[in-house]
Amino acid sequence: MRRPIAALLALALTALLALPAGAFSDVPENAWYADAAQLCVDRGLLKGTWEDTFSPDNAVTLAEVMTVAVRLHYQAHGGTGDPPAAPDSWGTGALSTPSGATLLTFNTCDLDRGLTYRYDQESPRRLHLYLTVTAEERAALTPAGGPAQAVLTLNGVTVLTGGLAPAEGSANRMEFVADPGSDYTAFNRELSAFLPAPASGLWYRDALWYAREHGMVDGQPMEASFEEPAARQDLAEWLCSALPQSALTPINTVDILPDSSDPEVLALYRAGILTGVDSTGAFAPERTLSRAELATVLARVADPSLRVTIPTAKTN
Repeated sequence: MRRPIAALLALALTALLALPAGAFSDVPENAWYADAAQLCVDRGLLKGTWEDTFSPDNAVTLAEVMTVAVRLHYQAHGGTGDPPAAPDSWGTGALSTPSGATLLTFNTCDLDRGLTYRYDQESPRRLHLYLTVTAEERAALTPAGGPAQAVLTLNGVTVLTGGLAPAEGSANRMEFVADPGSDYTAFNRELSAFLPAPASGLWYRDALWYAREHGMVDGQPMEASFEEPAARQDLAEWLCSALPQSALTPINTVDILPDSSDPEVLALYRAGILTGVDSTGAFAPERTLSRAELATVLARVADPSLRVTIPTAKTN
């Protein structure tokens, strides 16, 4: 969705410990968001940021928005708790011999490999994949009579066969060239999942894998770091990707907003889940939101009795 994934903060929000909201030292009992935070914790939608803290004033990150959307989707489809763990093979790649002996391994966060690829401009269309290797690897992989046969796997799935040889004009690069007439369906499918795979151990890795597996995001690499603050527009898009139509039953008539005509935003207004930021009903799509605000929105999703009826004049 936005800039390539940067695995910058390994455990900035990793703790996310499940505690009753009343046990959070920074959530006063009479706070305007306390009941919503309690409901979200009870339903397994939100957790703490560290031991006994909820951090209600912290800006919500894109990773947090994605994670709560995944929990909503998982629960809506019969799951309980957090979604399944991503497989260890996600974000890994390998070049092997036809008999299965591994020649080279790499992953999305292995910058030392300098992974790049291109297609031939002329016909037949062929993939060329390049990897940086050590001098020892290059010597071991240099074929004695031309390119060696090799099999390319991504995410543990065999995607292409071809030849492996030293790249021309480089002392430390190897080149894999796909066989003529290759079917690139599997390669394109697995590449779209391989490229944005975050590092093993990153706290939102499982949520991102689940989101991709269940069609909650498109097949392109993300365009923004997940550690960056999320905008209200991000929240609307992720909520709508997670919720079944039955969760968006209209209770309001909202045909237009002062600053948005986005169908997903309007659907959330009509369902009483979003209400705007001022008396005009303005959505403020680029504005960030706090964890307290996120809890309030999620509570309306989880408990339809909390949804808000909006006066028609407010948004027309």
